[in-house]
Amino acid sequence: MHVREELIGDLREIRYSVEVNGESVPGLLILPASEEGPLPLVFLQHPATSSKEDYFVRDVALRWAQRGWACGGIDAPLHGERANFDPMGLFRDRSRYPAIVDQFANELTAVIDALAGHYPVDPARMAYIGYSMGSMLGVPAVARDGRFRVAAFCLVGEGGMVGPASGADSDVPRLETVAVRIVGKLSDELIPREATDALYAALPGEKDISWLPGGHFEIGPDVIRAAEEWVVSHL
Repeated sequence: MHVREELIGDLREIRYSVEVNGESVPGLLILPASEEGPLPLVFLQHPATSSKEDYFVRDVALRWAQRGWACGGIDAPLHGERANFDPMGLFRDRSRYPAIVDQFANELTAVIDALAGHYPVDPARMAYIGYSMGSMLGVPAVARDGRFRVAAFCLVGEGGMVGPASGADSDVPRLETVAVRIVGKLSDELIPREATDALYAALPGEKDISWLPGGHFEIGPDVIRAAEEWVVSHL
C-alpha cells in the first residue's frame, strides 16, 4: 500500500494506492486527525467519466469526516488516475461489463482490507454511496463483500452492470443484511423508472426509495442529502 498524507485543518487527507491483481487502485481517505477510532467507513463512488476528485466524492468526504467518519472513494476501472485510463471505453463495449463488475468488486474488498490494516476504521460499520455508474458497480460489489451495513444507490436500476434483479444470476438477494435506499430521478433519461422499480422490489432487506425531480445528470445537493439522511440513520 503506497500512501501520501497531509493535514487539512483538523482532518487527515490520505492518498493511497492498493495493488490488486497486478493493477494499482488509487484511492482517497479523509478522517478526523484527532480521533482514535475505530471510525465508521463510508465509501462515495463516482459516476462515469468522473473520479474520486469530484465534489460529490472529495468535497462530501471533507464535510462528512467532520461527523467522525472516515470517508472517501476509489477511482473505478478505466477512470481517474488509473494507468489504463479510458472512461468511455467501457460503454463502447458492453461485453466488458461482467469483467469490470468482477474487477471492481474484488478491488473494493481488497481496499477495505488494506484500510482496516492501516487506519482506525471499523469494517463492521460501513456505508456505500454510489452515483450512477458508482451504483451500477456498487450493487454487486456491496452484495459480494458482505460487510456493509447501509447503502444508498443513486440513479440506478436493474440490467446492465447491475445484472438481473432476481434469479440465480442476481447479486441482489445477497443484500439481505444491508439497509438500502434507492434514489431515483423522476425525469431520468438513461434509467427507465420500471428498471429502478424492479431493483427496489427485489431488495430483500430493509429498504426505502426516494424520488427526486430532475434528470440523470443532475447529481446535486438533493441527491447527496437523500443519501446522507439514510446513512446517518443507520451508522
